Amino acid sequence: MNVAHRPLRRNALCLFLAGGLSIAASAQAQNISGAIFTTTHDGAIVNGNNYASKLDVYLNGGPQNCTAPGLPDGNYYYMVTNPSGSVLLSLDSVFDRRFNVTSASSGKIAGNLGNQTTHPQGTSPCVDSITIRLAKSASDYADTPNAGGVYKAWITREADFTAACPSGAKSCELAGFINSNTKTDNFRVRTTEPPSNPVGDLEAFKYYDHNVNGVYDQGDVILRDWPMTIGPDVVDPQTQLTSVSGLVAWTDLPTDAGGHAYTVTEGEPVQTNWFNSEPSGGTALDNDTVTTPVTQSATVFPDQTARVDFGNFCMVGSGGLTLGFWSNKNGEALMNDAPYANAPELLLLRNLHLRTAGGLDFNPTTYSAFRTWLLSATATNMAYMLSAQLAAMKLNVEAHKVDGNAFVMLPPYYSGDTINELMAAADNSLASYGNTVAASPVRTYQEQLKTALDLLNNGAKVVPTCPCAYSFTVPTY
Repeated sequence: MNVAHRPLRRNALCLFLAGGLSIAASAQAQNISGAIFTTTHDGAIVNGNNYASKLDVYLNGGPQNCTAPGLPDGNYYYMVTNPSGSVLLSLDSVFDRRFNVTSASSGKIAGNLGNQTTHPQGTSPCVDSITIRLAKSASDYADTPNAGGVYKAWITREADFTAACPSGAKSCELAGFINSNTKTDNFRVRTTEPPSNPVGDLEAFKYYDHNVNGVYDQGDVILRDWPMTIGPDVVDPQTQLTSVSGLVAWTDLPTDAGGHAYTVTEGEPVQTNWFNSEPSGGTALDNDTVTTPVTQSATVFPDQTARVDFGNFCMVGSGGLTLGFWSNKNGEALMNDAPYANAPELLLLRNLHLRTAGGLDFNPTTYSAFRTWLLSATATNMAYMLSAQLAAMKLNVEAHKVDGNAFVMLPPYYSGDTINELMAAADNSLASYGNTVAASPVRTYQEQLKTALDLLNNGAKVVPTCPCAYSFTVPTY
């Protein structure tokens, strides 16, 4: 069997390009509480899953009853896609698909802000709330490519959508519905007789866990084109690639009233610098087999959609330059760059709480004074050596040799924060404790910070803000 590598294309801004679409996390977005459901025009069915026609499907924002908390107040857009979110099926303008939620509506849809002619509103059993028809006609939205007739309804806040797709154009509409800033609900429109036995659906979601916390949150981005495999192998297709929304979906899975267990296994990249954070908490994807051992189980119930999430991160060298570099001619030349020579760099250093061997403040005004101070640094006064390592890292970040937002994982010295936060911790300690010659908890703490900075100035591995390249060995026929 021949094999080929399937690469991921990405750029330095963590924008994943596919067919003109860019998917990236919104800098200001927060997760949406509550939920959405599909229903009939009068809201009588809560979380409906099977409909005879597209014109029967209405959107019902908020909780499953009239008293439970629902969506936050604000304006929202909605759309319809295939189950994985890779194909936009809503054909009309996104500006025709808007609604709002108010405090009076208790988290449910209060008003239809879109085109009320093409998306008429229905009624709701809840006070001061309505439902809205998803389709403007029987031909809109487009038919799902899913063989089981499964669709996915999405909502997102107007502000989050506008940040990612200000024009509202079809070319960026999918990018405006970022997974962490949305609520979704799957439903079916049956064009054929439904299966005689109970069936349900299963989704898997893949994201880059930039802060290694095992949760998809602000700053994380979607990982697309990553193979995910369902078990047992009676399902076809068994393996799918994650879409531009980070999802894969298997529909019409056999189940029963008590639920049926399935597994999802994530693919293992050829590159050996990738790790899993959710669910395993750090398992290395070291390419020792065609598929990684990281697998999750899910129970699929009739007419429901189960979901499993997989978080991953990669590690690369920090790019740091050492104290030796910043004290030689190459470092001097880099500091002495245009258009202001070394004035900005020296100002950055003076804005820190750097210390001398005697614990006094050090505020360099010339490169010569800085070089002498750097070359003389020792750990007799730990604050002095910490200052030297901090100064080197500050210059590394200023020169764009190191990404200050990269995540540090250097136990037992320092872990769980970015390089910028590590530098802030060091500077705060130096501001309070400039002379740490004698053994003490403060000296021990400063030594840990010093060691972490020293390692990073020598190229220790970090978790970069943006995903590393990845590819997979896949069969070709």
